[in-house]
Amino acid sequence: MVSNQMRITGFASGLDTTQIITDLMRAERMPLDKLFQKKEWLEWQRDAYRDVNLELDTFNKSVDKLRFQYAFNGYAASIADSSLATVTTKGSAVPGNYTLEVKSIAEVAKLTSGDAITSSNAKVKSTDKILPTGQSAVINIATPAGNRDITIDEVTTYGGLANQIANLTDATSGKSLGLRASFDEATSRFVISTKDTGANQKITISDQVGSQHGVAYAIVNGGAISGTTLAAPVEVNGNDAEVWVDGAKVTSSTNNLSVYGMDIKVLKANPGTLTTISISSDTQSIFDNIKKFVDDYNSLLDSLNTKVKEKRNRDYQPLTDEQREGLSEKEAEKWDEAAKKGLLYNDSIIRGTLTELRESMYKPVESIPTGNIRMLSEIGITTKYLSTDGKLELNEEKLREAIANNPDEIMNLFTKDDGIATKIYDEINSAIDKLNKKAGRVGSPVNLDNSVIGRDLSELSDRMSTWQDKLAMIENRYWKQFTAMEQAISKFNEQSSSIMGMMGY
Repeated sequence: MVSNQMRITGFASGLDTTQIITDLMRAERMPLDKLFQKKEWLEWQRDAYRDVNLELDTFNKSVDKLRFQYAFNGYAASIADSSLATVTTKGSAVPGNYTLEVKSIAEVAKLTSGDAITSSNAKVKSTDKILPTGQSAVINIATPAGNRDITIDEVTTYGGLANQIANLTDATSGKSLGLRASFDEATSRFVISTKDTGANQKITISDQVGSQHGVAYAIVNGGAISGTTLAAPVEVNGNDAEVWVDGAKVTSSTNNLSVYGMDIKVLKANPGTLTTISISSDTQSIFDNIKKFVDDYNSLLDSLNTKVKEKRNRDYQPLTDEQREGLSEKEAEKWDEAAKKGLLYNDSIIRGTLTELRESMYKPVESIPTGNIRMLSEIGITTKYLSTDGKLELNEEKLREAIANNPDEIMNLFTKDDGIATKIYDEINSAIDKLNKKAGRVGSPVNLDNSVIGRDLSELSDRMSTWQDKLAMIENRYWKQFTAMEQAISKFNEQSSSIMGMMGY
């Protein structure tokens, strides 16, 4: 609130009115300063919760891969000629060497104009209109997904026709025909293909009976648009991938095949040429995945335990703007560092998460039969006796021995529905959800933050705004009172001088 009242600053009284009112307002502003400090603390706490959420999310990405069997694939594949294919193994792979011959790769059905499309013996452009004014033609395009007529009129351009073909849907079902199409400006040719590969893919194009112009004929053959139409529909087909693995023929409508516990991605064909795929034991990758899990878990526990055990120092409250101005930059940084201690001290959500995580590490996996590996301690992952922080210790020799002798049991230990990785993944997601409700998501707009802290901050902002209006009114009142005092003293001084003059003094 701004006052237009003229302010008189101690001319009559000799008082430093500005300083007096500043001191008075400093006292009046104390409730607002406390609200500011509370709001600042809540913002710090909100950010601290969100930092924890980022830590949990990062850890969960590490845990996520251990929920799936591929993380426990104890075999690695290599191929002599990597230009022909890439190979990865699955858990069912059998070590040894395999011959591979790529006779063909899976291809789309593709139609390219046989020659440039012309008009007056010159190549046409994508923006050129196909037919003269008042003329029209109809073509039909079909794929395994259906068929559709396209009417070409006097405003249809070559580029526009390509767009229509790319977006065709079946006339009855409305299902996409699954096509890609373009008109190449450099060559003045259409290129039309199916989106999917395989021998079951095909494109059929024809001029409709009775059409005066052979647009489909030109799309197929090139040349000028004329009255020559296709005598019969033209059909182009896709192609399956065909590979031979150890003398066995394998075909696929895509270039991704699975055979003998291997996933093979075909890159190019080279009929008559054999290459060798080698499958060998790779227990190191399993060991590395589990060790990384243990290291990441311990790092997370270090961070969370530090946060919940660090007590708040109430002698260091957040600095107000006035207090910050009275300190050097370095002093303010040190103060802030001390004031931010204990933001998450004894937090119930984090403590609960730590308890759940520790229990998951100790408990057996109930769905695994007795006699099989059911606990982490059986593969060399334990905690110190009477440990208070819950950190894990890894016996690398015991883990390597377990991987070598019982890789499937270790996989089950982590990947079962109630397995170690699955339980921890779910618990972390639950903690993330609780923290989101408490402090909101990272990057959430302030006006859309409906978390507990978000609502508290909004309420504090409203209260601070009310207090600022109130303080403006109080300051104006002080100025009115001191101005009235100055005016009264001034009037008294004038009267006193007048009386003294009358008395001859």
